[in-house]
Amino acid sequence: MIEDVYLKLGERLNENFVKMILSEPFLKILREFYTEEQATLGASFPLGTHTVPDLAKQLNRNEKELADLLEDMADKGLVFVSETEDGQIEYCLMSFAPGVVDYTMMRGMDTPEHRKKAQMLDEFFRSMWGEGPVLELMKDPEMLKQIMPEPFFRTITVEEALPSGIEIYPFEKLSELVDREESFAAAHCYCRHREYLLGNPCKVEGVPDCSCLTFGKIADYVAARKFGKRITKQECMDILKSTERAGMVHNVSNFINRIVAVCNCCSCCCDGVLKPLKKFENKAWLGYSNFGVTVDEQSCSGCGDCLERCQMQALSLADEVILINEDRCIGCGNCVAVCPEKSLSMKRRKHDKPPEVDPASIRGGV
Repeated sequence: MIEDVYLKLGERLNENFVKMILSEPFLKILREFYTEEQATLGASFPLGTHTVPDLAKQLNRNEKELADLLEDMADKGLVFVSETEDGQIEYCLMSFAPGVVDYTMMRGMDTPEHRKKAQMLDEFFRSMWGEGPVLELMKDPEMLKQIMPEPFFRTITVEEALPSGIEIYPFEKLSELVDREESFAAAHCYCRHREYLLGNPCKVEGVPDCSCLTFGKIADYVAARKFGKRITKQECMDILKSTERAGMVHNVSNFINRIVAVCNCCSCCCDGVLKPLKKFENKAWLGYSNFGVTVDEQSCSGCGDCLERCQMQALSLADEVILINEDRCIGCGNCVAVCPEKSLSMKRRKHDKPPEVDPASIRGGV
């Protein structure tokens, strides 16, 4: 039965880093995004990366037909493609999220098909956030860890807001992480473009159209398959500065020594991190920055410039002094940049290191 193929595909996708609940809304999306032939291949796709001859042998498939199918799927963001050091082309099944979901909207296209997919994805995420056991899972950190063992993203503090006079680790400075990379690409943000297609354009002004940044082999794939555009390291830094000026939150892939992606997030659009984090107040959604904001009550004038700047609504005003809800503060540092009295500053609250996960183990995620 066709339905069995899509259920098996969902089970196979759930062998990747982030898992989905195999609900009817999820299976509905799989039926829309994958043809039966693509779903059949995806359901039987072995873990890891493979050349066409290797896959053809494992799956007992014709090499030419398999290569054509893989290339078609790669163009649609269903299969990830990379090149080894000796020039061999390898394929792996794209994870659903981050992955397939993001590539669906990365080109920034506005067609009836893309609007339909945006609506389906919206219905899916709303179903996840509905009533009943799924809602309880989203609220419970321990339950959430069963489908997402580690947060896929962590927040990095705006560099100019980092405190002086203390040691700042390399993984806490975005400029150092970017400087290590050699390949860069920029694409439309999945979340903001999907909200645009749904008639809910982003409320934050001044954000570059292409603000979703990828690096390394992911960037090579994004540029080669025209999901986004190739950019230079300087252009990457310029985009990051523009998003900082707009008050966006830097959320990066959660590895200690390198980055795969930087998402510049707002809480009005970000379905992957900030919106569920605000809704459920479940810290398992995100690796919080090691820094939190503090206020000098004596110099604070209560002007309120920082209130709208905070994507997490962690700041409030009482008796003309800013109050900080540390449970909601993710340590982005954006509020510090707009304080005219310099009353806000960042303080170290922990020394957590990102997981030492080999990015190759989840290659194909964004």
